[in-house]
Amino acid sequence: MRHSIMRWAVAVASPVTVFLVAALPTGSEAAKVSGKFTVKYSQQHQLPVTDAAGPVLLAGEARGTNTNTGQTDYMNGATVTNIEIADLTGGNGIQQGYITFSKNGESSVSRWNGKVHTTLSADKQPVTTFDGTWTKISGSGRYEEVSGSGRYHGKMLSPTEYVVEWEGELGMKPTS
Repeated sequence: MRHSIMRWAVAVASPVTVFLVAALPTGSEAAKVSGKFTVKYSQQHQLPVTDAAGPVLLAGEARGTNTNTGQTDYMNGATVTNIEIADLTGGNGIQQGYITFSKNGESSVSRWNGKVHTTLSADKQPVTTFDGTWTKISGSGRYEEVSGSGRYHGKMLSPTEYVVEWEGELGMKPTS
């Protein structure tokens, strides 16, 4: 069983997170934001550390589109690019990366990190989920001075596609 879990997790790679909003408050107020995106891997690289049952390092790039699920319209319909790495053994371990939302020449970049969990379903198929936190690190255009953080949760839909639901708070960086 352990070998099949590892094979699935290696095939699906890790996954990830993210964030964001539209009418952002200024000062100390923050806007609650939430969204969902489905992405497909455009690149996947597997580097086994030892044998097939041992640790494996995964690197990938996935692309898709963000949809907001809350009351804000931040980056709704934006292109999502997620660059990630994971350190997994038996389909379980840590993951981290950077996610970029791009729309109309503006962007928002966040760093995320979390954990990957793989179990076997009743029919012995691997089920891979992941969760963690994100922090906005940079942006361009209207999003250059935006700061914020939050949480994410996701699951693998296939070896090359995953879905992420995210939530958090964003606001303008305080001025000195």
